[in-house]
Amino acid sequence: MTVFMLMCYLNNAFNGGIYFKDVNDCLYYADKLSGQNINVPIKVEKYECMCKLIPSLDDKKVKVY
Repeated sequence: MTVFMLMCYLNNAFNGGIYFKDVNDCLYYADKLSGQNINVPIKVEKYECMCKLIPSLDDKKVKVY
């Protein structure tokens, strides 16, 4: 099954991902989540998300939305 992975990074460090069947769903969440700033005691960290095409994934092992 071909899916799109929403990949999110916090200060350029991978922070998690989720799989979607539809690229439009992935892009919607990437747009809504990207650009958020998270205040930590030392500094402000930026949250960035993007979609990546995953050509082959076993949907029996991984939840796909």
